[in-house]
Amino acid sequence: MIKKGALIFFVVFLLVLPFTAHTENFTIRFSHVVSENSPKGRAINYFKNTLEKRTKGRIKVKVYPAGILLDDIAAVGAVKNNIIQMASPAFSKLGLYVRDFQVFDIPYLFENKDEIHNAYTGEIGDILKKKSLSAGFRLLSFWDNGFKVITNNSRPISVPEDMKNLIFRTMGSEVLALQFQLCDAIAYSYPFSSVYDLLKEGVVDGQENTFNNIYSQKIHEVQRYMTISDHGYLGYGVIISPQFWKKLPVSDRKLIKDVLRKTTSLEHKLAAKQNFNDFYRIKNDTSSKIKIKALKKKEKEKWENFFKKHYNEFSQIVSDDIFSEALKLN
Repeated sequence: MIKKGALIFFVVFLLVLPFTAHTENFTIRFSHVVSENSPKGRAINYFKNTLEKRTKGRIKVKVYPAGILLDDIAAVGAVKNNIIQMASPAFSKLGLYVRDFQVFDIPYLFENKDEIHNAYTGEIGDILKKKSLSAGFRLLSFWDNGFKVITNNSRPISVPEDMKNLIFRTMGSEVLALQFQLCDAIAYSYPFSSVYDLLKEGVVDGQENTFNNIYSQKIHEVQRYMTISDHGYLGYGVIISPQFWKKLPVSDRKLIKDVLRKTTSLEHKLAAKQNFNDFYRIKNDTSSKIKIKALKKKEKEKWENFFKKHYNEFSQIVSDDIFSEALKLN
């Protein structure tokens, strides 16, 4: 009887164990630096709401927007140590940990968003995922913002040489520092949250960003000139703590990937739409006196040629394999 009772208990235990493991509660702390109404902010809230709904609250997502918890650089370190579980830093910030992320910063290396998305899903994406894991964080997805434009308070910029002696805020990558150095300009790295005040107080002359970020941070209100250069790409890597990932049951990993796949599709659409709309909001904002210069075809070719003749220097910053893969896409 004892043996029979023990056997029944063991069978019941085996049946209950998987159910118990799959009903364990988890909390994901997700940090980012942009506003909640930005494409990334809206996508993260969609991810939170969808994941919590599909798990009936078993997996909770606590979102910390606008840099209220950590800036992008600190967030990567926090993800590596499982202090927070997820973040979505800009490629330039991830480039401080994995230099190859800076391939997206190289001016005019990618001509359009199709090439960017082919990079995400192709060999470049695979390389970055492998190197991210070696650097201590798991890269789950690539998110868009858009191509960057240049603003400043000193003078119109028609050619790269017009940036000479101006001070620009950057996101801190080596590629971005070289980009402005080649124009005889000065690059300084500051957190995104401080850009408006830096420009307003004249600490820096200008900055580079997307229409969405410029509008959401009201940068156009404290800048006099904008050049639509579309020279480099601003995107984000959605990363998760490997320690946290290992704790999750396989079923939860699959669920997170599925929700994130749908969120990524939404984020790409939101980014394209909002950048388009925010350009016209900037252009039609009567409270702003910013003058917008759209480069004509021949003018843009001058910008492209100026930077492309320095590709040998840019290529020294990233690995040979990732640079050659990017050239294949162009």
